[in-house]
Amino acid sequence: MPDPYLDPDSKTQEAIEAMASRLEARGNHKTFLRMVENYGKTLPSNEPLTVLDLGCGTGIVIRQLAKMLDPSSKFYGADISAKLLGEAAKFSENDEIQWDHISTGSLPYADGTFDVIVMHTLLSHVPDPLAILAEAQRVLKKGGKLIVFDADHVSTTYNQADYETTRRIDSMLASAITIHPDICRQLPKLFKSSGYAITDHSVDIISECGKGDFWLSSVHAFAKLMPTIEALSEDEADKWLEYMLQSHEDGTFFASGTYYTFYAKSLL
Repeated sequence: MPDPYLDPDSKTQEAIEAMASRLEARGNHKTFLRMVENYGKTLPSNEPLTVLDLGCGTGIVIRQLAKMLDPSSKFYGADISAKLLGEAAKFSENDEIQWDHISTGSLPYADGTFDVIVMHTLLSHVPDPLAILAEAQRVLKKGGKLIVFDADHVSTTYNQADYETTRRIDSMLASAITIHPDICRQLPKLFKSSGYAITDHSVDIISECGKGDFWLSSVHAFAKLMPTIEALSEDEADKWLEYMLQSHEDGTFFASGTYYTFYAKSLL
């Protein structure tokens, strides 16, 4: 089944709303904001930067960075989805962010335009991550900073009543919402092949036991999204949602996932 984020504009309005809802709910959670702030703090805040959020979705990340960095900085949010960019413009209170509708292939920017490029949960959704990294290399300044944040989707789990159901649903979710569920494990090789040097990396394991909080937004969003892309039937999605919400209420909830942030610099 195709990753819905590969071509969002081909999906129904119901699917777009479910995607936008998930991106905003997750992105506005204190845990997610902390992870964005952590990598935002690695950037100088007292000098103007030209920053691109590539694959910006509803713009949750670039909006946060715009609050943290020098106000003279230039901020760009780019995405292949005109519909998600429309949502981004609605959510944004910062008129200084430029929203760019892009197509696959070459980016519409000159060589060496950006000081910083952020790819926040982008590479797990694109068919050719190496090509994206190479094109980002072109529009980064020499020595410019690349920040790649993504999930190790194969490690994400939502506990169900039995092991077989847990593994089946986990596998279904990972394969339905991403092309490369193991992208974080591939990145060191991809960076080397595309002319970057890794300067650092960090990891965040988000695990909730007993009661759900961070993961509940994903539970609600996935229950809406999965039937629209025919990953689960309405009945399967309803039962999955019912179990997760009941386990939250009775104190037996468990969900966990791993996020990585990679820092690299352009060598070209």
